[in-house]
Amino acid sequence: MFDPSKRLALKFGLTAAGMVGLPSVVFSQKPWLTLTDLAQRTVTLTKKPETFVVANYIANFLFVGGASCVDRIVGITADGWESTRYAEYIRFTEAFPMLKKIPSIGGYHDDILNTERILAIKPDVLLLGVTQYAQNAQRLHLLEKVGIAVIVLDYHAITLQNHVKSTQILGQLLDREKVASEQIRRYQEVTNTLHSRTANIQSKTKETPVYVECGNLGVGSYGNSYNKTVLWGGILQQLQANNIAANMPAPYASLSREFVLSTNPGIIFIAGSIWQNAAENDQMRMGLMVTRDEALARLNGFTKRPLWDRIDAVKNKRIYGVDHGSLRSMLDYTLALFMAQVIYPGVFEDYDPESEIQTFYKRFLPEVDSRGTFTLKP
Repeated sequence: MFDPSKRLALKFGLTAAGMVGLPSVVFSQKPWLTLTDLAQRTVTLTKKPETFVVANYIANFLFVGGASCVDRIVGITADGWESTRYAEYIRFTEAFPMLKKIPSIGGYHDDILNTERILAIKPDVLLLGVTQYAQNAQRLHLLEKVGIAVIVLDYHAITLQNHVKSTQILGQLLDREKVASEQIRRYQEVTNTLHSRTANIQSKTKETPVYVECGNLGVGSYGNSYNKTVLWGGILQQLQANNIAANMPAPYASLSREFVLSTNPGIIFIAGSIWQNAAENDQMRMGLMVTRDEALARLNGFTKRPLWDRIDAVKNKRIYGVDHGSLRSMLDYTLALFMAQVIYPGVFEDYDPESEIQTFYKRFLPEVDSRGTFTLKP
């Protein structure tokens, strides 16, 4: 008669020795991937993920995953996407019309997530940012209990470490590690060059006060500036520039006119995009779909603010435009390059940021019409 224990051994691939004490053996599925995310959490996936809810960094997801990954998106934060990133929304949905049909699970530009809807969709993976996780941690824990892998990425800090790690994770999840490595390699090359050359620049050159303002509110109101930990402030910190908002308590907030005038910035960057709000008529516009003539006309409007004729940056025509929409992605090294060219004239002239941007799109997301104005010198 056939020994029942041998039948179990064959079924589970055990040796005879492995059958000793059989009742105490725990059979577990071998993990497909274990990773540490950007919230320093260990996340284990038991199988290759097929479906994703992308609650943040949709551009990065597409840059790494390419056109074929769109079919794997089952939820996105589409509430407010069109109004806060109009050009990105138009160009991405023109290239991939099905993005319009994917259910929205929250706000594109806030931390509000509809966890009930995510639970109903039940993706294999939920991708989100650091603040989204912090604001929804308790409810997200319930999603993990039903088998949804919650993975935190971070491109907001604009650090080499976080950009690299986040992109590596996307490469692993999407089985596109070669593509991710290619993006990481260029980002590292340029970032290392920025650091090495900046280190050799005389400290006096680094003392010029630099002011960055998000121009979404238009000429009449001062938009957000950024401290040394986030977005434009993170870039200025890397460049060892004298950001007038570096020590601001909040990561981002508007500075008063009196403070800006008193610091007398020698260089000003106005960050633009296409926002659909009350300041549309004179907001700063940059990025996808924006012509150089339009960007220049809007930038000139900011130079005519009351009392700005007293500021050195305006008097010396050192006020520039940058694309706010290209931040928080593996493309933003190009903006750091441009800012370095402006702050340290003659040191980084062997680079062409606009050309880098177009090369990046054509290489990693050629389906998207990438025409626009991303950097602007008057």
